Amino acid sequence: MKGYEGGNLRGFRCANCGLVTATWGLACSRCGHPELVETELATKGKVVAFTILTVPSEDFLNEAPYAYVVVELDGGGRITGWMPTVRAEHEIEIGDRVHYVTGYKPGVQFSKDSGTQSPG
Repeated sequence: MKGYEGGNLRGFRCANCGLVTATWGLACSRCGHPELVETELATKGKVVAFTILTVPSEDFLNEAPYAYVVVELDGGGRITGWMPTVRAEHEIEIGDRVHYVTGYKPGVQFSKDSGTQSPG
């Protein structure tokens, strides 16, 4: 499976039940079917969980604080990522619309969509 180069998010779709996931596995986590087909994931979605990291891993020491998010993608599946422009809880809300952006650090980076700014 390829990484996130070129602006694409890649994941898997179960050939039996259609579950979409960003996480590789030996079998579908829903139905147990062993055939997972590589698929392109949507690049937009909504925040379903987040935390503000103030003590990050070594790769992100100069970025803290930032939001670490769980995003439910429009085409199915959830993926974790980070948002370097969100530095405090009042800058993000559950349900905020976000999109994937290519970044300069490892991992999946998201940015808020226009018009979904949280009060602050």
